[in-house]
Amino acid sequence: MVEWETIIDDISPTTSLFKVLVYLSFKGATQPTDVSTDTNIPAGTVRPALRTLLDKGYVKQREDGSYTSLIPFPEIVSHLYSVVKK
Repeated sequence: MVEWETIIDDISPTTSLFKVLVYLSFKGATQPTDVSTDTNIPAGTVRPALRTLLDKGYVKQREDGSYTSLIPFPEIVSHLYSVVKK
């Protein structure tokens, strides 16, 4: 598994990839349609983002089709805080 700091450094906070990853890390296992609805990111953007995150090994897909982040939410917040603090 990839270290969480590497993942966070790999994805810019301004991208849909990052927004979807943060949402999943906060919310937990979620269906793609719910990610789209809750974040106001179009489904046509959410699904490719999920596929990319899955291919990179940053999220996993469950048998029911939902996705979950492999990065704990507190780790993302902690990393962002340390970057902003510098």
